[in-house]
Amino acid sequence: MKTRLPEHGPLETPRFWRTLEERIETPEAQAAAHDEFLPGAVPTSYDDVHGLPPQSGFSRRDFLGLVSATAALAATVACDRKGQGTVVPYTKRPVEVVPGVANHYASATHEGRRVYPVLVKTREGRPIHLTGNDEHPGVKGKTSPRTLADVLRLYDPDRLRAPKAEGRTTSWTDVEGQFHNALRSSKSSGKAVLLVSPAVVSPSRKALLAELKAALPTLEHLSYEPAAGDAAEEAAKASFGQAVDLQPRLAKAKAILSLGADFLNGEDPESLSAWGAQRRLKSAKDSINRLWVLEGPLTLTGTNADQRVPISPSRLGAVAFALAKELAAKGVALPAGTDLSSISAGVPAELGGNTKLWTNLIKDLHHAGRNAVVLCGAQMPAEAHQAAHLLNAMLGSEGVAVRAAEPLATVRDLEAAVKAMAEGRYAAAIFWDVNPAFTFPRASAWQQAMTKVPFRAWIGQVEDETSAQCQVLLPESHWLESWGDFSTPGAAVLQQPTVGTLYDTRQGEDILLGALKALGAVAPDGYHAYLKARWQKNLPATTSFEQALHDGLVKVDDKSAAPTFKGASVAAAAKKAAGARAEGLELVLVPGFATHDGRHANNSWLQETPDPITKMTWDNPVLVSVQDAQALGIQEGDLVSLTLGDATLRLPAVLQPGQAKGVLTLALGYGRGTGGVAKGVGVNAFPLMGLDPASANLVHGVRLAKAGGRKELSRTQSHHRMEGRDLVRSLTMDEYEHNPKGHRHMPELVSLYEEQKFPDHKWGMVIDLAACTGCSACVVACQSENNVPVVGPEQVARGREMHWIRIDRYYEGELENPKVVHQPMLCQHCDSAPCETVCPVNATNHSPDGLNQMAYNRCVGTRYCANNCPYKVRRFNFFEYTATKTEPETLVNNPEVTVRPRGVMEKCSFCVQRIQDVKIRAKGEGRSILDGEVTTACMAGCPSDAIVFGDLKDPKSKVAQLVAASRAYRVLEEVGAKPAITYLADLKNPAVEGGSHAH
Repeated sequence: MKTRLPEHGPLETPRFWRTLEERIETPEAQAAAHDEFLPGAVPTSYDDVHGLPPQSGFSRRDFLGLVSATAALAATVACDRKGQGTVVPYTKRPVEVVPGVANHYASATHEGRRVYPVLVKTREGRPIHLTGNDEHPGVKGKTSPRTLADVLRLYDPDRLRAPKAEGRTTSWTDVEGQFHNALRSSKSSGKAVLLVSPAVVSPSRKALLAELKAALPTLEHLSYEPAAGDAAEEAAKASFGQAVDLQPRLAKAKAILSLGADFLNGEDPESLSAWGAQRRLKSAKDSINRLWVLEGPLTLTGTNADQRVPISPSRLGAVAFALAKELAAKGVALPAGTDLSSISAGVPAELGGNTKLWTNLIKDLHHAGRNAVVLCGAQMPAEAHQAAHLLNAMLGSEGVAVRAAEPLATVRDLEAAVKAMAEGRYAAAIFWDVNPAFTFPRASAWQQAMTKVPFRAWIGQVEDETSAQCQVLLPESHWLESWGDFSTPGAAVLQQPTVGTLYDTRQGEDILLGALKALGAVAPDGYHAYLKARWQKNLPATTSFEQALHDGLVKVDDKSAAPTFKGASVAAAAKKAAGARAEGLELVLVPGFATHDGRHANNSWLQETPDPITKMTWDNPVLVSVQDAQALGIQEGDLVSLTLGDATLRLPAVLQPGQAKGVLTLALGYGRGTGGVAKGVGVNAFPLMGLDPASANLVHGVRLAKAGGRKELSRTQSHHRMEGRDLVRSLTMDEYEHNPKGHRHMPELVSLYEEQKFPDHKWGMVIDLAACTGCSACVVACQSENNVPVVGPEQVARGREMHWIRIDRYYEGELENPKVVHQPMLCQHCDSAPCETVCPVNATNHSPDGLNQMAYNRCVGTRYCANNCPYKVRRFNFFEYTATKTEPETLVNNPEVTVRPRGVMEKCSFCVQRIQDVKIRAKGEGRSILDGEVTTACMAGCPSDAIVFGDLKDPKSKVAQLVAASRAYRVLEEVGAKPAITYLADLKNPAVEGGSHAH
């Protein structure tokens, strides 16, 4: 379906729209508004599910005649375990395991410098679900979408299961012998050994590497995070004289300025929690912050902005330095040695002469003072980062914590390593959980230089582009099988194994301990003993190691002094920023939402989770602004060529409303050459990355042209359209204060059905759209908890994705810079549910406590319920998405939730298994259920606490109180379905009109 851009003036449009087709009202969009489902989601000329052409004469009587036969067949099929393995009973049951009862263990993982303390839910020794550790003072029980999905990586069938040498499976004795001989030979010859690893955020790992360096003086270690943003590293060294880790502290922030910083994208649960706390207002009199966003690509943070201005990333530094100059003119002190003489005074041209907007931005920052904070995106140029550091120093901002950190290698360091390898300076190279043969921009040069290193060893989980060039492959255990520790603000965190190793693997630290002993140093036999000995030296006298392990952490006071900003670094950065010009097209390379830098590309849960902005799955198209697409004649889905120097990529284009003119965006981490899931998905964008670390992710001089042909996009944003009715509401603070309900008239509802009675409980949910950022953590959490299947890109393109909860993204306003609202949509558990009345076999029915429930073994797949659901939240299993899976993939399944077969309808159950678990425990303890005791997976996973679940019959419950709020409304309430989910209208606090100025 092509999206034709308007050739004439502005059109009369609906207030909210989801796609360009809806905005422009193309004939295709008008037809889609009247169709029940996306074309391809239902049988066509010859359906591959039923084999029945339309109007085939298959009558209702024929169907009913097959119902009894279907039921009988289901009874026999349910007994068939072909290909599912054998049942092996315990010969001696572990003491801590009670069959049917979940165990929870505290552990932790990290991605780059960010640490995620978690609780791991296990059943019969199998980790099956992750949540944040609620004991941690920062994350408070929340974590990121990628961390939630990482339990699937434990059961990845592509994991390397035994050591390899020269491509052949062998023993640990053999590979360690080769590994240790190479290190001893390097030490005796005095030649260097290269070790490349991810960021070191573990104190014990850091100590181990220091001991290895002492035993092997020629060791050169690079901590490499290809998606971390080299510009941020360069700016930190210039501004503070050392590498730093910047951590937002937004709990008290009243004015937030983002320079392309996507801090609400789900990666930082602490920021999301603080943001949500200031947005969940009970009345218009409550204090609210204001978020300003200046950016080129439309980010998730930008969609939540109160005031957003599209600006080319190359000009962000100049605008930010101009802000500093204006604040200095108002009496805000500049740090000693700061020189802003190269910056022009007045309203920057990038704001289009909008003096009022500029004045209000300066006023907000000045008035908020230490409660103002400026954040810069990792992919933005170094001078923009230095401007952000300057502004925070001037304001005395308490909204960001600056901590010293271990330095990360930049592309300049990797380029130096390539040169050293090519010159034969290294006797051996060790690649530990990194993949530079894929992520380094000049991959061919890297691969060619690697051949000059005599011995190459790889430590990792799934064979990749780098392992293909190594003689020795050492399989690493997943973090859920490993020991470790991390340093975080306010707590020292422990990582413990929650399951024994599934294969013949070892954790990387154990491999290095073996190398340490081989080099003649004294070391314990295992990393567990090494870690425990270090912790027992530093634990408080009142805390045992076992207690720390149980809690997953020990709370500590962070007494380290923050690095001091160096004002003398500003002059050169300001001069460079003033001279930067946004000419032609500039390309911003960002970490993939699903893939990050490629490490998660083999995770099918993440690949099928729609990107929060584009709603794309299984691909990384280039995002083009509507203005540029119109100028180049590009339509949505057209194949285009993206060229920089000798590198050319051929990929589809997606037209992105809100993207700044002259800016292109492309996600990293796709185009992998290995992995059963990752291989061939999308294109590899790393060859386009620059070699100047000050602007590696911002590339100039790219050329974009139509390449001929089109590609069908596996995109969900146009699925499940609900006719553009009153679905999502957004209020300015002025509207919230004076007219929160608007001018909507609710007609009196008349029903032919008797009013339902709920004797004990009436479960309901409230979703606050003002706190929801659209990060999709709820989608991943639901998939993990409820065994939601993955269907693949072809089925997604046909509208057959299976997610029980989706995030509808609505635009409001003009194409160039629309406002955005995110709305989670799931089964509404209606009291008068339209789906229940049309099911011929009563498979969908209502429970005594208000749940719209599904009897899977009764469903015969008529899909009448999906046709009659006004919310389009029911999912049909067109194929056997799960029956062919065997161990280890099936080990991730939650045994408390039925795995649905082909031909069955499914949808959100309000996590009925969790409700039943709490009911049983409360009954056994002789008490009533406590408010907040039942938490659905989506509620537990939401980092901004936008979702509240509870008993509507309890007037003191939080959910019952929120239902009565002035912002409360129910979607499509006028149809009389009586949904059990209430939404609270979104809130915007604009700086120009309709906002609150009470900071």
